[in-house]
Amino acid sequence: MISYAEAEKLLGIQAPDRSVLSLYLSVPLDPAELRELPARAGELIAEAARAGDDPTARRERDEDRRLVQTLLEVHARDWLGHTVGIFACAQASLSEAIPLPCRLPERAVFAARPHVRPLLVALQRCPAYHVAVVDRRHAWVFTVAGERIATLAQPTAEGVRSPGFGGWYGLESYRIDERIIQLARHHYHDTATVLEQAMRSGEQEPLVVGGHEDTIPPFLAVLPAVVRDRFAGSFIADPHTMTPARVRELASPVVEDWVDAREQGLVMQFLCQPPDGLAALGLKQCLDAVNQHAVQLLVVPVGGLIPGFACDRCRALASTPGECPDGATAARWVPDLIEEMVIKTRNDGGQVAAVRDPPADIAARLRFPLTQGEAR
Repeated sequence: MISYAEAEKLLGIQAPDRSVLSLYLSVPLDPAELRELPARAGELIAEAARAGDDPTARRERDEDRRLVQTLLEVHARDWLGHTVGIFACAQASLSEAIPLPCRLPERAVFAARPHVRPLLVALQRCPAYHVAVVDRRHAWVFTVAGERIATLAQPTAEGVRSPGFGGWYGLESYRIDERIIQLARHHYHDTATVLEQAMRSGEQEPLVVGGHEDTIPPFLAVLPAVVRDRFAGSFIADPHTMTPARVRELASPVVEDWVDAREQGLVMQFLCQPPDGLAALGLKQCLDAVNQHAVQLLVVPVGGLIPGFACDRCRALASTPGECPDGATAARWVPDLIEEMVIKTRNDGGQVAAVRDPPADIAARLRFPLTQGEAR
């Protein structure tokens, strides 16, 4: 499973020219169709080479193509049914492939560094998550990342005598029932503590809870606020019939619905917010907001590329080289302005969300109103 740390590591790779190839390729599920994959990769690479033609880098690009072909020959069967991100640069000794947890649009990009926006989109739209499956005496805590699922803990409550021994006029049965309820509360608290420790670090992974219909509400009631705020939903199942594969099968649609609901909520937030000067709509306004470090939340499309320019001196982003405050000679061509905006927003401590249909194609919620004429 990919991580933000891996994306940041890739961003640290720099080449002196546009010789770094980033290829996002959909691998068919049917092994019989793999023979067509190298040709499809070649088409995407050729299209990217035409988009950012740089004669000085053509030799390196041929070597990058050969690296991609080698990776496909060796590993394509390991990626059946996945979109895979392939990063190659002979000049930087880079040859790496990362299977993504969800399907994304195909593309190839040549640039001075790896193109990582699809990786960031995959992390947001197909996040790792935690699952707690509970009953009154047992709990299983899992972490799910892509197709991998790992068991973190299996808390078990203290046992009690069977309530079948009723005692005098059923008083003993009543005491045992109360004891079961009390032990269940302690058990839920213990499981909640395990979850809190597991979710303390990381990228705010969602939580799914599974179990019997009568055990989920009391368990949710004891969750600490920091864990409860990340609750994505629940599923009903008998915990004792669960296997890790079945847990993932039941929890995955819950997380998908949670991601879709968050996306729709973000879009509605922009459509319904008052004209208070704290919203930017469209590429030009959002570029100004990013350059002024004013973005609290940047909403971008899932796909698409918008070429532009970045200044190596003042770090300003622009649609044309003439818009750079330090002059056109300082402006460096970049294959995707949206990626540059995403990275800059994250470095400024802002949040980024990729949605299928953002307002005005790209939008931002601001920390403070923009200053006219300031672009650094």
